[in-house]
Amino acid sequence: MIKKLQQRIPGLAQLLIGALVGIVILHPLVTLIFWFEFNQLLAVPSDSVADFLWKRISGATIVEIGPMTLVFAGLGIVSAMVFKLIQDLSEDSEKKSAVLRRQMNDQLPLLIAAGESEITEFKETMRWDVKENRVNKALEKVIAKSLAGLMNHRGGNLLIGLSDDGVIEGIEPDCKTLKHKNRDGFERALIDLVKNQLGANVGTMVHIQFLEIGGNTVCWIIVDAASEPVYFKDGNNSKYYVRLGNSTRELDVREANLHIKQRDRLGKY
Repeated sequence: MIKKLQQRIPGLAQLLIGALVGIVILHPLVTLIFWFEFNQLLAVPSDSVADFLWKRISGATIVEIGPMTLVFAGLGIVSAMVFKLIQDLSEDSEKKSAVLRRQMNDQLPLLIAAGESEITEFKETMRWDVKENRVNKALEKVIAKSLAGLMNHRGGNLLIGLSDDGVIEGIEPDCKTLKHKNRDGFERALIDLVKNQLGANVGTMVHIQFLEIGGNTVCWIIVDAASEPVYFKDGNNSKYYVRLGNSTRELDVREANLHIKQRDRLGKY
């Protein structure tokens, strides 16, 4: 009983604050707008906002001003309820995200230990060339091809920040090359890459999470299987990639048509 009351008090306080905001802020604000727009049309124009407010308050009876006060108190309460709903949904979403991150943290070592497969691929970086010690845009295309290959097969996982043998290197070298040198900047760059190379509609098929292990950040991309063929844009050309075994392969026109027809027969496209 006490716990339930404690949970309700913040909500009741928010409703009370909302009512006060409606009376103290919204009502005077609407009155102010009314004065600016219609002052010249009033039977007794006012020289200033303060003069107008005083005449309105002093000349109005409780019967006249009461309903309007209740209306704005109600508007304030409704606004507070909407705000609280959004706040509750945000907190619930954050809790679910935290649970998901904990689960993924537990699963990541097992996924890495299993190694690359037809549904899992490791990439050390997204755009930083470790060997040449510079930004290499060609590596971004490799990421996009890998995503397309997984989408055109069964979906799966792309882990960025891991060497081929599963050593955690982190995405920090990539982040240092971006305008926004953090996870948000990395995610934006990744989403832009997907949109530019695979199409804007494909963006909903990648689900990005960041996990920190030993001070290094790994980007775990969960990739949905495509419901229709996904093509990699290479200039004016469109290329078809698919995950085969533990590698991503480009199929020629004949192979791509056969693969798409096979997927059609299996109900995947």
